[in-house]
Amino acid sequence: MPNPLGPVWNGHRTSMDAFGVVRRALALDAMVRAQVLQGGQFAAASDQQILDLLDAAQDEVDDQAVLFLYATFEARLREHIVAQSGLLTGATQPSAQFGQNLHGWFNDLCRDARMDKVLDLFVPSVNQVLIAQVGSIRKYRHWLAHGRRGLAVPSVTPLFAYRTLTSFLQLCNLT
Repeated sequence: MPNPLGPVWNGHRTSMDAFGVVRRALALDAMVRAQVLQGGQFAAASDQQILDLLDAAQDEVDDQAVLFLYATFEARLREHIVAQSGLLTGATQPSAQFGQNLHGWFNDLCRDARMDKVLDLFVPSVNQVLIAQVGSIRKYRHWLAHGRRGLAVPSVTPLFAYRTLTSFLQLCNLT
């Protein structure tokens, strides 16, 4: 099974490469630079304005990558739990419909469960350090997703998020 985080990570890396191309364009001859940057917001901007815009955009893209990586990770865990819950459909007491009802009820619980509780299900497969690292990514994602309100939490880089979440999925045989 391929790593579900791969497309998000590849998108982030492509964005970083594009930022690098624009940064390198600043060193070009004025005529070539004007051609390369024409039609965009950088065409009439100074070098410093462009660098400031790129720095701000990179910060935003980094934070978005962490959000998307964690959201994809969370979805993969929840999908796995729901798939495993198919066994519940075999419950037939007090009626044949009971198993279907139990399966639906469990799926709703899984969808609504706090992610730290979902992670607890996987503790036998991963170590406490990795659980804590995933928890720090979850806290950072939560802080970002809710408008960066309240006390700032330690930031997480996209590379740390990608490696940590991928390790977790690999240890649980979910990639």
